Amino acid sequence: MKLKNINTTLLLFSVSIFLEGLDAYSIFSIPLSWIGISVLVLTFMLNFYSGWRTDMGRTSPLKLWVLYVVVLTIVQASIFDESLPKYASTTFGQYVSLRLLKVFTFLIAIWVIHLLNDYLSKEQIITYIAYVGLAISILSLYSYFSYMFDLPDFPRTRPGSGGWTQPIRKACSVLRNYGTFREPSFLAVWVAPIIPLVFYLARRKRYWYYLSAIPVLCLVLTRSLTGIIGLILTFIAITLYSFLKTREINTKLLLPVVFVLVASFLGNSLTYKFPALDPSMCPPYPSDQCNCSIYEDELDVAKNSENITSSVFSRFSLIASSGLDAFQNTSFLRNYISENGLTIFGQGMGLSNISLSYAADEATKKVKDGQVVFRNPGQVVSFNNLFANLLMSTGMFGFFWFMYILSSVIRDLLIRKDELSQYMMAHFFLILFMFFFQAEELSILLGVSLGLITAIGRDDG
Repeated sequence: MKLKNINTTLLLFSVSIFLEGLDAYSIFSIPLSWIGISVLVLTFMLNFYSGWRTDMGRTSPLKLWVLYVVVLTIVQASIFDESLPKYASTTFGQYVSLRLLKVFTFLIAIWVIHLLNDYLSKEQIITYIAYVGLAISILSLYSYFSYMFDLPDFPRTRPGSGGWTQPIRKACSVLRNYGTFREPSFLAVWVAPIIPLVFYLARRKRYWYYLSAIPVLCLVLTRSLTGIIGLILTFIAITLYSFLKTREINTKLLLPVVFVLVASFLGNSLTYKFPALDPSMCPPYPSDQCNCSIYEDELDVAKNSENITSSVFSRFSLIASSGLDAFQNTSFLRNYISENGLTIFGQGMGLSNISLSYAADEATKKVKDGQVVFRNPGQVVSFNNLFANLLMSTGMFGFFWFMYILSSVIRDLLIRKDELSQYMMAHFFLILFMFFFQAEELSILLGVSLGLITAIGRDDG
């Protein structure tokens, strides 16, 4: 079937991004985010096999890198001798295949952006992506306010890695059910990069400034330190860079910072402390861990404060004074890498997570009342860091190759003088900043960012 109308491709692409943003939901046990990935693959197949082509010359290093990752993972999987943790929801073959599919869809997202850019302006493409971001933000805000006003919420049907729909240890966390993702921090990773795109659109159409309040409030209510602080630091840094180049302060670049700060203070009147979970929702942890008074440290207390401003900025102060080790995962990763060493070619995508899972079980176990208690027993553990994952999965060769590609993209952005490049720089840097602390897999939005930056089209913003 030949897709004669490029708008059909744009619509399918938007649907795939939208479904990826519905991470907490599933149909017939199939997560909607994976259905979104399937729609993206279908979009590529329909276009490619109908004879539609696009210039991908500028992304040749990325294509070769993806080929390297795929071949490496297949070879390593064929000799891998560890089994999946017992709470994994797939077979070993399915697990590896899904990891490879994520890598492929990252590249497909770049391809589709290049194809769209051959027929549409970048502003048209960004507009569709921004509308998808608004839709996910609205659904997430509804999820939040449904608790405050006793409204029916959408049932969160996707089980976690342990098989239950709310695998959360701190039952009284103010964040536990907010948003269209299984965790609000993942929502922040998804929605934060949308905000620079919205403000780019607002420079010509002022009504986008009003619409920007929706994703900004959505981000603030997640209390995601990496999302909120990352956005603030990113736009301040780009404003400073713009000033050094032009000797003029671009006040438009500071507007996202102002909006986030205002939303943070106003958001205090919208806070809601969720009630403790029913003990039946605690497994695999004992029912006494549903007690609201259980907090591990000052960071935990700050995060669960009913005051959003205190929750975000007091945590930032604590981390700034303690260094990156305040993130327990960062300290653990450093120890894990130092103990296991680095390899030239790595273990392959997803396979390094299996090894990490067993190491995490040992590193986090505690003895209570004479019994050994594990923090994440039998679950597949995430690196929560894209760069650590790539370092262990693709080895030093794949990691430095990927970093060289990113440095080339950044170099290209820095020498551009158009207005779009400044907002794309914010979009790109914000994704990389958050992926250092939170997510670990190559995402569609990272592909979108690289696609918009590297696309050669008739409209350069």
